[in-house]
Amino acid sequence: MWTMERIDVYDILLTVLSITIKYNEYATDKGGNISIPCIAQGNIMWVKEHGSNSTIIQTGRILVLRNVSTSDSGIYVCFATVPLTTTTTSTTTTTTARPTTARELTMPAKAAEATTSAPQQEQEQELEKEQEQERERELEPTQPVEVEEEQEYRAYQRSKLTVRTTPGPVTQLYFKASTILGFLIWRFNKTQSGGYPVRSFTAEYRNISYRQPPYNASFEHAWSRMDPINIAPNVRQMEVYRLAPNTTYEFRIWANNELGSGTVVTTNVTTLPETKEEDLIRLIKPDLDNFDPRIWIVAVSIVLGTLVILAIGLCIVLSKECYQATQMGTANSPTTIANN
Repeated sequence: MWTMERIDVYDILLTVLSITIKYNEYATDKGGNISIPCIAQGNIMWVKEHGSNSTIIQTGRILVLRNVSTSDSGIYVCFATVPLTTTTTSTTTTTTARPTTARELTMPAKAAEATTSAPQQEQEQELEKEQEQERERELEPTQPVEVEEEQEYRAYQRSKLTVRTTPGPVTQLYFKASTILGFLIWRFNKTQSGGYPVRSFTAEYRNISYRQPPYNASFEHAWSRMDPINIAPNVRQMEVYRLAPNTTYEFRIWANNELGSGTVVTTNVTTLPETKEEDLIRLIKPDLDNFDPRIWIVAVSIVLGTLVILAIGLCIVLSKECYQATQMGTANSPTTIANN
């Protein structure tokens, strides 16, 4: 439901009335063509909404967009002219006759001619001229005045256009490394799928530690694709094996949908150096100095005691089963002799 508002676009008045406007949704792939028809008739224009500003895109009943891009996504409103009645107005001049004075009524015509002085005659002549001019103005035909008609458009339809693209980039990509293995971890927002469901992720890595910088790309190390090749769309981390200690690697990952591969995101990480024997001894020595042999003796005694108890229990169970089997054999023997 829309409220009454007016948008002046190129000096044309657009009116959105408080009526239910038809709403449609359209989708197309990036680089494709699309046609959106309007349900209204008459003079039609298409306006694209830009917040408080609006722009006329095309005129005509069908909106045609070719080689669409992501900037073409948005809301398109179909406006059509509202039939208006043409009206004209005319100006009318109304005059009021000059009232006759009492002196003029009582004065006979012949007496006035005899007794009226020259100045009074001049005044009467001027009065007669004014009355004639007023009568002439009354007889003039009235001139019609045309009123400029304001062209008014009404919104009939809103259409939302979605442009489908390849997936967007993953976020929060980082690698948690040790000496020879690590975990590649990432996040992905479903709103960046591009309009199609994400089918899989693809991740690769390569060694970028060089004794001397390569002269060109042909001397760089080749990319190794992580296994599996097509990572499930719900997976957010992968484990990487067979890395070299103290080596810098470059990792890259991207999402895939029906239109192809998405935006590639890369990160660099250096694995931890390999621990030498001297370093290992230096790490263990503080624990060795603080180690108490009595604790070790007690732990071994507990383990050996547990094993002895288990062995005794097992012997008791086996001997009991053997005794029960012997008793059952002795009980069955007299019965067999009696039958014979």
